Amino acid sequence: MLRNFFTTALRNIRKHTTYSIINFIGLTCGMALSLLIISYIRSELSFDSFHAKADRLYRLSYTAPNGLKLASSPPPIAPVMKDFFPEVEEAARVYGRNVSISRENSKESFEESNIYFADSALMQMFTIDFVKGNPAKALTEPYTVLINEAMATKYFGDTDPIGESLIFGGKHPFKVIGVVKDFPENSHLRFNMLVPYESMFHLESDAVAQAMRDNLSINFIISHSYTYVLLKPGADPLNVNRNMEAFLKKYAKPNFLVGQIFELMPITDIHLRSTLLAEPSSTSSMTTIYIFSGVGILTLIIACINYINLSTAQSFTRIKEIGIRKVLGSMKHQLIIQFLAESFLFCFIAFALSFAAFYFALPLLNQFTGKQLAFNQVADRPLLLISLGLLMMITLLAGGYPAYFITQFESINALKGEKTGYGNQLLRRTLVVFQLAIACTLLIGSIMIVKQLRYLSNLPLGFQREHIITVPLFSQNLNGIFADTDSTLAGKLQTFCDAVEAQTGVKGTSLSSNAPGLGAIYRGTIPEGFTQQDNLFIANMAIDYTFIDTYGMKVLAGRPFKREQGTDEETGFIINETAVKEFHWNTPENALGKTLIREGKKGKIVGVIEDFYFSSLTTPIAAMVMEVNPDQFNTLSIKFENAHVQSTIDNLRTQWNALFPEKTFEFNFLDQQLDQQYQDFQNFGKIIQSFTLIAVLISCLGVYGLVLFVVQRKFKEIGVRKVLGASVLGILKLIYADFTWLLLLGFAISVPISYYLLNQWLTNFTYHTGIDVITYIISFILVLIIVMTTISYQALKASLANPVHSLRME
Repeated sequence: MLRNFFTTALRNIRKHTTYSIINFIGLTCGMALSLLIISYIRSELSFDSFHAKADRLYRLSYTAPNGLKLASSPPPIAPVMKDFFPEVEEAARVYGRNVSISRENSKESFEESNIYFADSALMQMFTIDFVKGNPAKALTEPYTVLINEAMATKYFGDTDPIGESLIFGGKHPFKVIGVVKDFPENSHLRFNMLVPYESMFHLESDAVAQAMRDNLSINFIISHSYTYVLLKPGADPLNVNRNMEAFLKKYAKPNFLVGQIFELMPITDIHLRSTLLAEPSSTSSMTTIYIFSGVGILTLIIACINYINLSTAQSFTRIKEIGIRKVLGSMKHQLIIQFLAESFLFCFIAFALSFAAFYFALPLLNQFTGKQLAFNQVADRPLLLISLGLLMMITLLAGGYPAYFITQFESINALKGEKTGYGNQLLRRTLVVFQLAIACTLLIGSIMIVKQLRYLSNLPLGFQREHIITVPLFSQNLNGIFADTDSTLAGKLQTFCDAVEAQTGVKGTSLSSNAPGLGAIYRGTIPEGFTQQDNLFIANMAIDYTFIDTYGMKVLAGRPFKREQGTDEETGFIINETAVKEFHWNTPENALGKTLIREGKKGKIVGVIEDFYFSSLTTPIAAMVMEVNPDQFNTLSIKFENAHVQSTIDNLRTQWNALFPEKTFEFNFLDQQLDQQYQDFQNFGKIIQSFTLIAVLISCLGVYGLVLFVVQRKFKEIGVRKVLGASVLGILKLIYADFTWLLLLGFAISVPISYYLLNQWLTNFTYHTGIDVITYIISFILVLIIVMTTISYQALKASLANPVHSLRME
C-alpha cells in the first residue's frame, strides 16, 4: 500500500511541475537555512564546554571603582585564593601580549599575537591535549614555551621542535618543551604559545622587571591578567562572591581598597553572556541566538505556508480522484495516510536537497561569522537526529492540514467535480498575510541594520581618521606602563621620525600611547575639588606636541602642548569637554589653570579640546586627561597623501628594519582599524540580509503559486468579463487588488512588531540612528514592487488570453 502511495505521489509531482518546483525550492531553502542556523547555534552554545572540568571552571570579573566592568583583574588575587577560600581547588593567572618571534640564527621574525603567560596550575584546570612533550613539566621551568601545532608547522615545518629554541623580542631564547593541539574554535581563549607567568618579567629590562614585580605583587586595583578559578566539586560560587570583601581586607593594603568588586563568572557563560571590557576574543550574546532562531523558524514557517497553500489549492484538481477512492472503499484515515505519505516523500526529497545546499552554503556562513565549521564535523549524529525530527515535524505541519482538508470533500460532490470547500480561502489568505508580515518585518530590519551601520561609519569622531597609518613601536604589552625612557631607543625613534617626515607624501607624524578610537588606559586621578578618597579613575592618553594638529582636533580653550613652553612635559595637562563637566569646572575657559594630579604627577590644565571618541562607539564618551609622557609612547601615527601610499610603506619598512631589527615592522590604516571594531555588527547585518533575501524569495514563490491558482480558478470568469467588455487594465486591477489588500494587511502587522524588535536591537549601541517613517515607506515600496512583479506575468497572461479558449466548453 505504501508503495502505491509513493507511486501516486511521484505521478503528482511530475503532473504539477510548477507547483512542485515552487514547493521544492521553498522547502529546500527553509530546511537548508534551518540547518545552517542550527549548526551556528550549536557552535555558539558549546563554547568552552570541551574542558573536562568546565562545570567547575570560572573566571574572575572585575568592577573597577569608576564602574567599568572588566574581564582582567589584579595579579595578586590568584596566588592566595586557595589559602582563603575553602571552595577553591586551583587558581591561575593568564596574561596575554604580542611578541616578535624568530628562530635561532634566523633574520626573519614574526609579530605573534595570543602569546599567553600562565601559572602552572592552569594545566590542572584546562583540558590541553599534548602532541609531544611532557605535560608534567609544562609552565614550570623559566625560559620554556609550549606551542600549538600551527606554530610548530610555521617555525619548524616537519622537524621535531622539542628542544629547539625560539627567540622572543630579538634576544631572549625560549626552549620548546611541548607541542599541543590547537584549541578548538569554540574557545574564548585561544593561544599560539603558553609561557610560564614569571617569564613575562624576563622580557623586560632589569629595572622595569623589578618595578613590575614590586607593583604587581601588591596592586589590587590594576586590571592586568585573567584570573581563572577551579572550584572543588559541589562548591558554591556564591560563597566565594560573598566573601570577596573579607578576602580583600585581609590581603590588600588600605590604599588599594577603593570599592572594587570581584565576582566569579562560569567559563561557559563568557562567550554569550559577557559584556565585559578587555575580553581576549570577541563575544556574542543570547540576543543574537534568539534572533537567529527566530529568523530560522519564521523562514521555515513561510516555506510550510507555501506548501499548505499550494497543496490545498492543488487539491481542487484531485476532487474526482478522491471521490473515486471513497466510492471504492477508502476510509478517511487511509486517505489521510496517503496524503501524509505524499507529503513525507515531498519533504524527504527537499530534505535531501537541503543537505546539498547546506554543504555549499556552509563556507558562506563561515565567511560571515568568522567561524571554521567543517561539514564533516557539524553533520554529526546529533544534527542528523535533529534533522530527522525536523523532517517529521515539517511533514506533519505542512502535510497535516492539506491531508485533512482534502478528505472533507463529499463523495457525490467530488464525483460531480464540484469544488466545495471555498470557505478555506480565508485560511489561505490568512496564511499569505502572515507570510508577507514575516517578509516585511525582515526587510524592515535589514534596511535599519544597513542604516545603523552607515550611521556609525559616518558619525563625526572628533578627529581625522582617513589617510593615517599607525605603526606600533613595541609589541602590544600592557606592562609597557612600567617602562622608563631608554635614551638609546629614544634616539633611534627620533631618527626614524625625522626620516619619515622627510619622505615625499608624508604630511606629518605624531607619537602617542595609542591611536584615538582604539581605547585608553584608566589611571588614578585627583582633579581640583576632589580628594584621593573619591577614587577617580580617568581615561589617560600620552601624546606628543604634534598629536592634536596631526589628528585635526579642535581646541576649545587654552592651547595645545608646545615644546617651546618648556614645562608641558612636567606639569601640563589637556582635558576634553566631558572632563570639564565631570570635574564640575563649568566652562572650558574656567578649567584653564586648574590643578590635577595623575598618580603623583601634579600639574595644571593648559587646554581643553572638543570631545572625541577615544574608545568604541558602543561606550559613551568619558572624561579624558592627556599629557606629554614619552615613557608611554607606543604608537607612531603618520599622516600621508593618498597618491604615495605604497611607496611610503615600502620606505617605512626599510628604515624600520635598519633601526629596529629586533621588532617586526607592522602598520595599520586607522580607518580600517576603526571599522574592524564593528565587524561583528557588519557580519550580523550581512547574515540578516541574506536570511531576508531567502525569506522574500520563498514568499514570492508562494505568492506566484497562489496567483497561478487564482488565475486558473477565475479562468472562465475572466473570459466572461472580457466578452462583456472588460479591458486588460480592468482585469489586471481585479487580480492586483486581491493581493494588494493582503500585502497592506501583512505590512500593517509587521510595523509594530519590527518597531519593537529594532528598538531592542538598537539598545546595543550607545549612539544609534532613529527609526523613521522613511524606512517603512521604502520597505513597503520594495515589497510592493517585488510582489507585483511576481504576479505580473500570470496576471498579464490571463488578461491577454483569448476568451474563446475559456468559454468554448460552455
